[in-house]
Amino acid sequence: MSPKHLKKHLPVFFLLLLCGLILFITSCKKDEESEKERKEALTNKLNTEISADTLESLVNWMQNMGTRFALADNHRDVAMKILRRFIIFGYTDARIDSFMINKTYLNINYQQWQYNVVATLEGKSYPDSICIIGGHYDNHLKTGDPFATVPGANDNASGVAAALEIARVMKKNNFSPANTIEFIAFGSEELGLYGSYAYASDAKQNSKKIKLMLNNDMIAYQPGNNQPEWIVNIMDYDNSHNLRTEAEQMTARFTVLKYKNENTYNKQSDSYPFFTNGYKALFFFSNYVDPNYHTLDDLTINCNFDYCREIVKINCALLVNDN
Repeated sequence: MSPKHLKKHLPVFFLLLLCGLILFITSCKKDEESEKERKEALTNKLNTEISADTLESLVNWMQNMGTRFALADNHRDVAMKILRRFIIFGYTDARIDSFMINKTYLNINYQQWQYNVVATLEGKSYPDSICIIGGHYDNHLKTGDPFATVPGANDNASGVAAALEIARVMKKNNFSPANTIEFIAFGSEELGLYGSYAYASDAKQNSKKIKLMLNNDMIAYQPGNNQPEWIVNIMDYDNSHNLRTEAEQMTARFTVLKYKNENTYNKQSDSYPFFTNGYKALFFFSNYVDPNYHTLDDLTINCNFDYCREIVKINCALLVNDN
């Protein structure tokens, strides 16, 4: 083509190029909007099936185990019961993840195996990228004999119930995430975050790609039923501010809760070892410190499961939105 003809056709060429670019951008925008609508509809469907009654039943089931103190003789039996519940929900490859602790308690040295319980929903697109939701299942007493009876309803059967309930609802609805989701009940948190440290440090050592970690600890204490006053404390870390912002957006969109960010206790639960190993984590906690904490009054009857359900819905929304 001669320079003269080239010059003549250049405006047409650039016009066609511009039109094609506009069509491409419009198509991408429509795809993004469609994906956003799909995730929102799915979140609403799953959240509708999250049940306050089921959460209460799960917490009561754990409360009735007698004690879940990590050094008690039944600590492996407790882990096995949680494992079997995941299997009942359809996670037939759920597993026990064992780790050794060396702990002196009341002048007695304990060297023994402890147990995390892990259920996996494999990702269809990025199976090596992992989203974790978890909470510790062990409990403790301020005074009295933790080897005998510790109900531990809010602390922390409520957090384990959150993971179990989302696992149940996702499996029931054949949810197929892009990234793998692991539902974890951590052992030995009350003795020093042993279970989460064992998991997170092993993950780092083996270069596991953990996209996010959602920790639920004491999420069922809320006095009163005045929903406009219900608040969830979403704790974050230096590397997870953006994840907290996303959680706040999910809270506003899918729940009746207000939210706050007060990080006073963010080093005292299972999200912290993930942060120290370089992973993004959040810690969901009720607005009030439970006066029944580490006492024999930490009972199902003193929990608010309608409030608990709202926090579980935030977790579910995040897991859908990031998949």
